[in-house]
Amino acid sequence: MTNKRIRAVSLVLAILALAGCSSSYQATLPAPEMPLVQEHSTNEQKTTNMGLSLSDTLILDEAISRTLASNPELQVLKSEIKASEAHTLQQSLLPNPELVIELENFTGSGPLSGFKGTETTIAIGQLIELGGKRAKRTKIAARQSDLTLLRYEIKRLEIITKVRSIFTQVLAAQMKLNLDHQLLGIAERFKATIDTLVNAGRFSVAEASRAQVELSNRKLARQQSIRELNNSKRLLVSTWGSNTVNFTRVAGDLFTIRALPEPEWLLGALENSPRIIEQSAVITSRKAETELARAQAIPDPVFIAGYRRFNQTDDEAFIAGLSVPLPIFDRNQGGKKEALFRELQSEQQMQNLRNLLSVELNIRMENLQNFSTEIQTMRNVIIPEAQKAYDIIYKNYRLGNYAIIDVLDAQRQLFDAEGRYIDNLARINLEIIELEGILGQSLKSF
Repeated sequence: MTNKRIRAVSLVLAILALAGCSSSYQATLPAPEMPLVQEHSTNEQKTTNMGLSLSDTLILDEAISRTLASNPELQVLKSEIKASEAHTLQQSLLPNPELVIELENFTGSGPLSGFKGTETTIAIGQLIELGGKRAKRTKIAARQSDLTLLRYEIKRLEIITKVRSIFTQVLAAQMKLNLDHQLLGIAERFKATIDTLVNAGRFSVAEASRAQVELSNRKLARQQSIRELNNSKRLLVSTWGSNTVNFTRVAGDLFTIRALPEPEWLLGALENSPRIIEQSAVITSRKAETELARAQAIPDPVFIAGYRRFNQTDDEAFIAGLSVPLPIFDRNQGGKKEALFRELQSEQQMQNLRNLLSVELNIRMENLQNFSTEIQTMRNVIIPEAQKAYDIIYKNYRLGNYAIIDVLDAQRQLFDAEGRYIDNLARINLEIIELEGILGQSLKSF
């Protein structure tokens, strides 16, 4: 190839390169602030690197760390994050140029017979995207990538909330089993006392039968508590993909209830909740799609530049051309309207989400207030009075002042009060956990 041809081709490539240059868009959404997730990140990393060996006693942090390190749902979302990053890269690339090679005026008749009159054209065509389409398209992909990452963090929060809830259920089941052990001991001692008095001729055999029925009921209640505890344990280990319960007990505290926040604080914290942040990201993505829809109404020209050689005269020349679509019929009218309606829809969804979350917060706060009042009443009044009534009735029963039915009734009241107390402790803790999951932060932050 002559120097003249080399310069021609180089000039064509340089023109096309300059015509296609534009910057790509980078993801800019800040990482969401979710303290409940962030406080477990360090433990999750340690678990991933070193593994976690569970001992006989399981604490909450160990359960959460094991789950975050091996939960199958999180592994799926990690792959989705990588796929969205690759999609963003693809959207940032320039359209490929087209190589055009043409041979004209050959193997004809007369002067054009053979290749003497051949004209050879080598050209490159490049689509020039106007209106910043590539940058806007890349921006949408980057927003979607940001949204995927955000949803990964939200899923982590949901899993943490789920583990905390199940752990609380295990702890409550464990406490109820301990209570059933104590109540069974009381029933056994009561039965032994009745048997002694029956053998001494002071009580009838019927009273021994009633004591035996109560003892049998306590045994059945303990067996039920054992089943509930075992089921809760199996449910807990399933969160990290295991079928084996490799711990004996859990360690935690259901008795310490933090002060409840004011409704005003909750409404303020709601604006930084994960679901609100997610919907805000959706709105941002929809706005970017609207921008692209407007840009797509602008036609994109194709610029052609090349080199032509005339065999007959051995002359050379440059060629240039421009192809522009005429926006007569398709000006992306439907695409622009669709994008605007999608954007409006996302804003309507945000308003609906705020209303739903506000109602849910009010319901949970009312539940927390009711549980708190009931717990205080049971702790300070019902259980002490039930214990006092049982002690008095049992003492006087042995003196012959009460019937065994009175003792059994007082015993059931005490047992039921103790069980309801544990149930309410579990319920208020579960409500707090769910509320913290909605807000993405601990209530101790208020």
